[in-house]
Formats: sequence, C-alpha cells, structure tokens
Amino acid sequence: MPAYHSKIDGAGADEACGCALLPLKTKLRGPAPAAPAEGDDIIDETIKYFRPNCLFRNFDVSKSSDRTLVYLTLSMQQFLKECERHATRQAGEKAVKSLVLKQFPIPGSPGWPLGGLFPPPKDIQEGEAWRLYMKQARDELATRTLDVLYKDTGEKDKWWGSFAKRKFMQKELRA
Repeated sequence: MPAYHSKIDGAGADEACGCALLPLKTKLRGPAPAAPAEGDDIIDETIKYFRPNCLFRNFDVSKSSDRTLVYLTLSMQQFLKECERHATRQAGEKAVKSLVLKQFPIPGSPGWPLGGLFPPPKDIQEGEAWRLYMKQARDELATRTLDVLYKDTGEKDKWWGSFAKRKFMQKELRA
C-alpha cells in the first residue's frame, strides 16, 4: 500500500527547491498566496495524512506538492516531539514557537537531512524564497498542530501524542 500523496495540484504554483509554494489558509504575513476558505490547503493535508504516512518508510515523490508535504510532515513530527516534554498547551506553545523562530537548513546546505530528495536552489533568491515560504508554512502548521494535540481543557490528546516517537521515512529534522 503506497503512502498518501498530496491531492493538491501544484502545477500552476511557483516552485523553489523542487517544492510547490502552495496557497495557505493563514492570517500570518508572508510570501504564500492566500487559499480559499473552503477546501483543504497543504497544512490541512499534512495534518490529515500525518498519522498514516508516519507508518511508511518510503515515500515516492510524484510532484512538487509532494515535496512540500514531506517537509511539512517532518516539521510536524518535530513539533510533536518538542511538545512531548510539555504537559500543558501553554508550555508546548512556547516551545514550538521558539522552534519555529530558529534558523533551519535549506536543501543543499550542510545539515540538510533529506539528501537528494530536494534539489538545491539554483541561486540565493530561490533559497530565500523557499526559506521564507517554509517559515510561514511552519508557523501556521505549528498553530494548527497545537490545536489538534491539545484538547480544549489544555491537556494532551494521547492519540496524537503517541506519534511523537514515530519517524516518517526514518528521518527527522534537527532543531
């Protein structure tokens, strides 16, 4: 059984480092175009497919939106792992937001965990476009991850928390 791929067609979207820079449903400022309120954006797909995709060791990338899904899935895994040590939403939110603000490697740079899955940027502008888009997407993903990880009472949802130890494609992003 193959892993779940993105249903969003990134054919008309801009690309950076092989990733589709897809529209996001967000109020955060950044380079991502605004997505319509109805339907799923790439963040919704990341959350929806996170648990089943974590069970797979391989992921065949068939289009540029799949690369975006892979990177955001690894980011969500990083957020869940960070929240594992925090019992309350407030503490988890503080830890995840500090993780979002940290500098992270871009494809082709030292410390990039995904090897040749993502092509390196052709120039500095493409690398910065990728970094700015992913920073905005990670920030929005962090907010929505906290919404599903912590219940309204502020305590953790054990079904989401149990996936903090799972590794998607046997890889992980480093803080």
